[in-house]
Amino acid sequence: MNIIPQNDHAAPRRIQQYTSVQILRGLAALMVVIYHLPAALGMLDLRIPVLNSGVDLFFVISGFVMVLSTENRRPDHRAFLMQRFTRVVPFYWVMTFLMVAALWLFADRAVSLEQITNSLLFIPYLDTVTGYVQPVLGVGWTLNLEILFYILFAATMGFGRLTQMAAVGVVFAIAVAARIVFKPAADTVLFFYTTPILFEFLAGMALGHLVGRLTRLPAVLGVSALVFAIMSMLVMVLGFNLPRTLAQGIPALILVAGCISLESYFRLFAPRVLARLGDASYSLYLTHPILLLATAPVVASANVSPWIAGMVIVTACIAVSLASYSFIEKPLLAISRMSLSAYRVKAQ
Repeated sequence: MNIIPQNDHAAPRRIQQYTSVQILRGLAALMVVIYHLPAALGMLDLRIPVLNSGVDLFFVISGFVMVLSTENRRPDHRAFLMQRFTRVVPFYWVMTFLMVAALWLFADRAVSLEQITNSLLFIPYLDTVTGYVQPVLGVGWTLNLEILFYILFAATMGFGRLTQMAAVGVVFAIAVAARIVFKPAADTVLFFYTTPILFEFLAGMALGHLVGRLTRLPAVLGVSALVFAIMSMLVMVLGFNLPRTLAQGIPALILVAGCISLESYFRLFAPRVLARLGDASYSLYLTHPILLLATAPVVASANVSPWIAGMVIVTACIAVSLASYSFIEKPLLAISRMSLSAYRVKAQ
């Protein structure tokens, strides 16, 4: 049973219409939380590499969402960027300031004004403490790449589907070629912006354009895709030294495609609580580093099993993200949208 509208002239679809993708967003955020947990507990040997694929899922989903959110709309570069700004930036800024406070309180680390400014403006820089090119809120490195994608997507709006994808693909190919030619050090901004992971945005865009066909595929193909994607991701645990784009990006693409093809079944049978976690995925993604910094040492010093400590912390992360989504993220988004609407009225 296919319950996704197939009318090409319908209004733009919202991501909330896709229960499967919402659940994947929640799963991706949870994977990242569990991936970061062992380091917070001082037990790096317990880290499970495959869980880092949550980031790859986010990037594929991001490309998918950008296509869905702009389909059948008159190209408006400024409106698109403003909408992205209101959705992503205010909450990220609040969490950045909270991270600054958490670093001072729990890690005895002062953050410079320059670092804060660069973080708020999405300007990558080398964090000499961690040795990575990342902002104050470490997971924000993915947002730096997201902002780059948003700008490129906005610049190519109105090109037509294939032309836009070709233009985005060429820019990403040039970036990756620059890494091959110039061989920048891993701790440089050039290395950061030339990562092949950028192609995962492009893969998500392709899924956005193919969504109608995906939802008409036989269920057996969707289930097969899920099994293949999960097994492919697990291959990383066996220690195969494959490039991330192959080892994580392609399975993430197949997983998202498989879930979309099974959307009608997700709608009918998936528990609402899973979609609710997807709603709060952005909150979970941005709040969990702060919570890990604040609570992990306390739980670890309680002399309990690391598995029990881990379950307590993950549960706390989920609870905090749900509260944060309801009482911080959603109100900020509502205020930002009201301000944007007022700006549009004034501009007219």
